[in-house]
Amino acid sequence: MIRRALFYLNKSKILAAEIVCNAVLLCRERAIEPCFFREDQAWLTEQMPDLTADAAYVERPEPGVVDLILVFGGDGTVLRALDSYVSCNIPMLGVNLGRMGFLLETQPQELAAALDQLKAGKYEIERRMMLRVEGYCSGKPICAHATNEVSISRGLSQRMIALDAYVGDMLVDHYIADGLILSSPTGSTAYSLSAGGPIIAPDVQCFLLNPICPHTLTSRPIVLSAKERVRLKIRMKEMREGIQLSVDGQAVCEMRNMDEVSIIRSPHDALLIRFGKDRNYFSLLKDKLSQWSL
Repeated sequence: MIRRALFYLNKSKILAAEIVCNAVLLCRERAIEPCFFREDQAWLTEQMPDLTADAAYVERPEPGVVDLILVFGGDGTVLRALDSYVSCNIPMLGVNLGRMGFLLETQPQELAAALDQLKAGKYEIERRMMLRVEGYCSGKPICAHATNEVSISRGLSQRMIALDAYVGDMLVDHYIADGLILSSPTGSTAYSLSAGGPIIAPDVQCFLLNPICPHTLTSRPIVLSAKERVRLKIRMKEMREGIQLSVDGQAVCEMRNMDEVSIIRSPHDALLIRFGKDRNYFSLLKDKLSQWSL
């Protein structure tokens, strides 16, 4: 039963305030209590003071307190929400305010019908495997979740970098390339696809190791078991500044020679609200990728 929905907002989107205002009214009409992140309080007070004056504000979603996270934005907004709060194990419903919307389930004009289906229990929860990255970067420990990928790249440098990739303790290859991408199946349609990687159906439990512009023709994408631990290590003969570790396209830190990160399957899956059993991943893929080419 959906009784309380937490709003996760991309406030920079055009018409965000108008759409969120309408969503608050739609939720209350259906006895779904909207609540908000405390960091959004000032913006909400400015944009819709009458609707949010008595609203509940939280620092972080808590299972049992929040039943659903409503994400207003584009794919990047969903990625940030998942990377930050996947460990809370609360399902998310994406409302598309962006262009592509691979991960988003509904449009603003469809939100009333979507909320009706939620109240009636006519929805499914799709599980998507996530990545967990740990290691040291410039001497500092890092730990993060990723929905799409973990990547190491040459950054602003014009020269290639050298990296070792291991599965467990076994060396897969020594790469001379612009970088490496370790992708989930969900991320196979993101950065990895642009780097020439294959598309993997989201229910296939695997990792995709994909070099970025490798120096040798024998360096090809490799599909690995999601049960493995994958390690990526900088191994330069002459170290240069600017080598960048990124998680889901967001820069995390600059790496030094011999820095290493390890990636495993996260113990937490993304929980995405879906409507209708006739949802076809491949028709969705064809539709979204045709939009991408415009």
